[in-house]
Amino acid sequence: MKLSPILLAATALAAPVFAKGHGNTRGDQRALAKSSKGANKGGEDDDGMRRKTLTLTIINESFDQPFSPFFVMVHNSNADRLYVRGQPSSEPLALLAENGEPAHLVDLYTENDNGVFSVNAFNEGAPYVGGETFQMQVEVSEDYPLVTIATMAINTNDCFTALNGVRLSPGMALDLPGLDAGSEENNEKCSSIPGPGCASISGDNVASDNGEGFVHVHRGIHGIGDLAADQYDWRNPMMRVVVS
Repeated sequence: MKLSPILLAATALAAPVFAKGHGNTRGDQRALAKSSKGANKGGEDDDGMRRKTLTLTIINESFDQPFSPFFVMVHNSNADRLYVRGQPSSEPLALLAENGEPAHLVDLYTENDNGVFSVNAFNEGAPYVGGETFQMQVEVSEDYPLVTIATMAINTNDCFTALNGVRLSPGMALDLPGLDAGSEENNEKCSSIPGPGCASISGDNVASDNGEGFVHVHRGIHGIGDLAADQYDWRNPMMRVVVS
C-alpha cells in the first residue's frame, strides 16, 4: 500500500490513513462516526444524573513521534479495559498500535457496549506532531465516570500511548508513557512503520512478525533499522493530558 502524502501535513483527516497489511484489517470507516449510544439522552442519564463536559488538553511530549487519530471512550467499570499490562493486546488495539486506525476499537466497543456511554474517533488536525498541543472534550457523569483515550506513535512499529479507564477531574495533569502493544517485532524497518519518518524510504507497510506477546512499556527507538535513534527515540513520558 502506498503511503498517503497527507501523513506529512497536520491537517484534519476524514479518516485515518495509516494502513498496514494485516490479516484482519478492514477498510470500514463507518465506525469513525460517533456512536449513537447516549446521543439522545439530553443533559441527563436515565436515572437523572447530570453530565459534565471535561476539556482534555493534550500535549505530544516527544520530539519526532507524531500521534495518530485517537480512540475516545466514556464508560464505567462494566466495560472491558482497553489493555492490561503484561497481558496480550486485543486485535483492535493491535491495529491501532500498528496502523494508527481507531475504527476497529470503535467497532469493538460499539458492538460490545456493556458499560459504554460514548465511543468515537477524534481526528481533527491529525497527525499531532511533537510539541503540539490540542484539545478534545468528553462528557462524563456519575454513572459513566471513566475516560479512555488511545493513539499510536506513528514513527514506530507498534507503540501507543493511552489513558486506560481513568476517573478525571478538573485540575488533573497526567504524564503517560509510550507502550508497546507486543503485537509486532520492533525491527524499526520502514516496511512496517506507517509514519512520515518513513515516507521517503518506503511506500510499503506490512505487519512484522515475532511480537513480544504482551503490553509493556516501550523501549524506544535504538537505530537498528531505518530510523535514526537521535531523531526518533524518546524518553518517557510521551503524552501529557491536562483536565479542565
